[in-house]
Amino acid sequence: MEIHIAEHAGFCFGVNRAIEMVERCLNNRESPLRSLGPLIHNPQVVAKLRAKGLIPVEDLKDLDKGGLVVRSHGVSPRVILEAENKGLDVIDATCPFVSKAQKIAHKLRKNNYKVVVIGDKKHPEVIALVGWAGDEAIVIENPEEADKIPYFEKIGVVVQTTQTEENVNKVIEALRAKTDDLVIHNTICNATRDRQESALQLARKVDVMIVVGGRNSSNTRKLALVCAGAGTPTYHIENADELCPQWFQNIDRVGITAGASTPDWIIEEVVQEMTEFNDEQKLEEAEEQEEVLGQEEGQEADEQESQEEVYDEFADEFADEEEEEAVGEEQDDVEEEDAEADEEEVEDMEDAQCEVEAHLAKNLKRIRRGEIVQGTVVQISEQEVLVDIGGKSEGIIPLYELSTEKVDDPKEILEVGDDIEVQILREENEEGHPVLSKKRVDKRKVWEQLEEAFDSEEELEAEVVEVVKGGLLVDLGIRGFVPASLVERGYVEDLSQYLGETLRLRVIELDRSRNKIVFSRKAILDEEHEKLRQETWDSLEEGQVREGVVRRITDFGAFVNLGGVDGLLHVSEISWGRVEHPADVLSEGQEMDVKVLGVDREEGKVSLGLKQLLPNPWETAEEKYPVGSIVDGKVLRIAPFGAFVEVEPGVEGLVHISQLADEHVEKTEDVVSIGEIIPVKILSVDPGAQRMSLSLRQARQPKVKEVKEERKEKTQKPVTKREPKKAKSEPIETEDEGSGIKIGDLVGDVFDEDFLNKIE
Repeated sequence: MEIHIAEHAGFCFGVNRAIEMVERCLNNRESPLRSLGPLIHNPQVVAKLRAKGLIPVEDLKDLDKGGLVVRSHGVSPRVILEAENKGLDVIDATCPFVSKAQKIAHKLRKNNYKVVVIGDKKHPEVIALVGWAGDEAIVIENPEEADKIPYFEKIGVVVQTTQTEENVNKVIEALRAKTDDLVIHNTICNATRDRQESALQLARKVDVMIVVGGRNSSNTRKLALVCAGAGTPTYHIENADELCPQWFQNIDRVGITAGASTPDWIIEEVVQEMTEFNDEQKLEEAEEQEEVLGQEEGQEADEQESQEEVYDEFADEFADEEEEEAVGEEQDDVEEEDAEADEEEVEDMEDAQCEVEAHLAKNLKRIRRGEIVQGTVVQISEQEVLVDIGGKSEGIIPLYELSTEKVDDPKEILEVGDDIEVQILREENEEGHPVLSKKRVDKRKVWEQLEEAFDSEEELEAEVVEVVKGGLLVDLGIRGFVPASLVERGYVEDLSQYLGETLRLRVIELDRSRNKIVFSRKAILDEEHEKLRQETWDSLEEGQVREGVVRRITDFGAFVNLGGVDGLLHVSEISWGRVEHPADVLSEGQEMDVKVLGVDREEGKVSLGLKQLLPNPWETAEEKYPVGSIVDGKVLRIAPFGAFVEVEPGVEGLVHISQLADEHVEKTEDVVSIGEIIPVKILSVDPGAQRMSLSLRQARQPKVKEVKEERKEKTQKPVTKREPKKAKSEPIETEDEGSGIKIGDLVGDVFDEDFLNKIE
């Protein structure tokens, strides 16, 4: 039986996008997350998301806080507005194709068209489209309903994204008679169209079609109708458990397709289950053929034995008659003696034969089909292995019955002299050798081990042998499946990194009759995380210094993992200096020591500090910045009453608005700007209160004095020794007379001193 999968099957873009959005939100938020109805129409996926924290609700009345996920089908704008008014954090996961149809419906209504939605009246996507059309749209499911609507001057058509082309074309044809202005927007999703076309093409080539997906999924039901329309027997199932072996009897080709809400791991399970059906069917046919051949061989042997007995009787009678005629009565005595001798010889031979048979019965094993026996490898060839199982001839293990894995060289697995357990498949082949299987014994042992591990929740190890859509395949002698959602505690972007790795796993689902095994690595990691978390909580105390790893960075700080418990390192506790954003200082995955500032076990919160482990610059600020000294600083913040200036990381002071300039200052930003480097004079330092008073005005005064001194040196002539006063005063020469003496030269010192006193 050949198994074919449709080219386009399973998750569509919109559904996959919605699930990825939700998983990211679940990993990065602590508040409740709800969806208005199930996120997608697949009960298995909804159950998995519920286990992760997404709870479906039926009405907004059930919510008063947290996040609300708008599912891929979308909602009416009224619902979004109501959610925002309630203060809910709305996460819009509406499929982009659905969103496009909603905008078209809204635009048609604004342009005074009567909006007609072709689709299922009760489907959430259609209900949302009606809401975007102002709750005035008409919903039509089939051509018969289109015939019943009244005449409208203008009709605008939008289509449910999962409708079939055939139905849409029939409805549109009926609508043409209901208006003179018909505007058609065929909003069927391309993925839906491709999925239906590929399913139809495959259905025409196979004997049976299997459609996988939720029974409440509109697009999956339509897929089943499309496949059945091809005249091919079609079965709609939700998962592999619903498969029935009788569907595939005397079937050569089987096709599989899946709805847009069906994850790849469910498709993989269906394929795996059907493969097992195929193998079992082949085995049953082989066993039936062996039984028929055995019966035929037995009949031939019985017929031959019967013929030999008849011939022997006839030959004996003929010989006796001939002997009597030729010899006569006189030889009766001789014949009697010879007969007695013959009888004695026959008796001796029969005794010897009995002894041989007794010896063989004692030393040779009686083998039966299905029995498991111990044997010893006696010969290895490229195609088979000969095993001595104590019978009259060695048993043969064909290459395909040697191991659960593909074997190119039997010598890589076995050596001559190895003792192994094998199962009897046939008591004898055409050459008289029993046919054996080592693979089936190994599989039975693995199943027993898995059942025991499942009951005891024991941890197992298995190698990842293949990455498939939706998860990983692992091998323990039997292949099992690890869904992508159960590989790690969080979302995994690239599963290929696990290929070839040996993972610690736990069996969470086991069905031997269907050869179905599902593993979880996440279950083990969750338990270890919870154990570590409890140990950390028990040992956490305020004032401790703990090792941590930066797990997540936000605008207001960083979450640091202390070993199962995340603590918040607020941005204000990262450094003594100002930190604009935590990402400027920290990076995710960074290891560091932090100090525990507070522990709230009831709320489950831990506050951390990093700067407490660094020297506090305020402890030495008084020595480094004595009153009266002048230093350069950076303007950090501006307030109406002044500017805050950082003189070193962690040490900042206030330049009051009165200390910005000599003249009156209306606004701080008229004098300084954020980021500007300015000189400031230390007016006071209070290390205990971590305060510092600064002055820009006074820091600039020494420069003014220097400028005055320079001017004084340039303009003032050297002082010369005065002559003794004469009894009679002499007239003073004026500037016009070339004396070179000015008023400033006579009163310059007094002027400078008064000016400096004024500005001080």
